[in-house]
Amino acid sequence: MSSAWTDDGPAVIEPGAIVLSSFPSAGLAATVAAHYIIQTLKLPRIGLLDSPDGPSIAIVQSGKVQPPVRVHGRKDLAVVLSELPASATAGPELARAIVAGAESRRARLVIGLEGVIPHPAVSEEPATVESVWSVLSRPDPALSEQLRATKARPLEDGIIGGVSGALLVEALRRTIPVSVLLVSARPSPEGYPDHRAGAVLIETLVRFLPELRIDTGPLRTQAEMIERALRAAMKQHTPKPPSGLTAGEPTIYA
Repeated sequence: MSSAWTDDGPAVIEPGAIVLSSFPSAGLAATVAAHYIIQTLKLPRIGLLDSPDGPSIAIVQSGKVQPPVRVHGRKDLAVVLSELPASATAGPELARAIVAGAESRRARLVIGLEGVIPHPAVSEEPATVESVWSVLSRPDPALSEQLRATKARPLEDGIIGGVSGALLVEALRRTIPVSVLLVSARPSPEGYPDHRAGAVLIETLVRFLPELRIDTGPLRTQAEMIERALRAAMKQHTPKPPSGLTAGEPTIYA
């Protein structure tokens, strides 16, 4: 038995639609972006993905039961969202189901969303600046030009794992093209999602698809609130020097 994209009722997306794919990755940037897109555009659930190697769980959100891998959408856009990372065995099967489902519904493009932690030795940007890279499953001058307009830099060398990597490979034997957008993300030790990286990912998408019209201001505000809370927590837990000593004096602790 293989993975399959099943519609919830009549098919909603129409030919020429865009399909986004989001599975948890670095900083949960892709997950933040996908949830925000679904909430902002009020996209209903229109389908689900079954995988024989997937987890036997149900997600409950606001009192409603949701499958762990589901599809939200409207006629011109579908968002495949997973709450959990795909296992090594389920990843390729899910990628095949996503690409096959998009192709059978005559979508024009699949875009994988991904958060990555760039190696400091090759990163050209300061640690406080989010960068976005793009990669296409095969050469396509028109799509390449559109992606350049998003300010995403073409990825020249690298390794992309997980479902996004499997999507690119699966597209090599399909007619539908696949692109992956990768944003540099900074996971926090406390496990907070990188909302700013999620906002950058959405802003890149909006430059590619202006019809989305999504305001990322609230996401950036959330990022600032989390950073302020983290700074306050770090300041609160910074050890203080013993009484009688100033912070600038050398201190020896037994």
